[in-house]
Amino acid sequence: MIYLLFVFIATLSIGCVGGICARKGVVNPGKKFKLYQACTEQDIIPYEGKKLILITILCFVSALALQISLYNHSSIINFIKLYGLFLILISAAIVDSKRRIVPNSLILIGLAFRIAIYIYEIIYIVEIKAILLNDFIGFTIGFVFLAIVSWVTKGAMGFGDVKLFGIIGLISGSFCTYSTLLISLILSTIFSLVAIGRKKMGRKDAFPFAPCIAIGYVIVILLKSY
Repeated sequence: MIYLLFVFIATLSIGCVGGICARKGVVNPGKKFKLYQACTEQDIIPYEGKKLILITILCFVSALALQISLYNHSSIINFIKLYGLFLILISAAIVDSKRRIVPNSLILIGLAFRIAIYIYEIIYIVEIKAILLNDFIGFTIGFVFLAIVSWVTKGAMGFGDVKLFGIIGLISGSFCTYSTLLISLILSTIFSLVAIGRKKMGRKDAFPFAPCIAIGYVIVILLKSY
């Protein structure tokens, strides 16, 4: 029965992700419910057809796997925090893969989500100081460190990715942030080298980092490194 509930939650949440991405102009849910509008800055073709089906399946399977993993090894509040963060990251990944941008609206959603959880934790959880310290360290790793890297490299890492990692730090804490950063950097390096080798991109072309962050986060949760 609980797994049927997981299927329902996964279906509902991936539908919400699809709605967010459609409004950002990166997926086309079909002519009947067409939400896509052409971007003014560049002509971006939305994900549709087989690619959209594949992305939907991958998101659904990832959502289901994360729910089962978190259910077996987390408290309810941790389940809500980490699964909510997954939805933010998967939305950012899909948008960034097409538009090369992490929308500020997703960052604001992440902040509002974390503040709501903080209110609950302050009222009901005794170890709030330990939680705040852990989140502060996570934020330092995810935002402050990467902001310095972005400044030193003169924007080689987009500031949208920096802000996204700040949200990861505030929601998931220090160890999960560190693990996600490490894995996502490794994945980004591998994917970039493959893309360059296949001449899909040049050495100076921008590579979307948010998809690597989302994949890295999923791996971290499945490995229970949080």
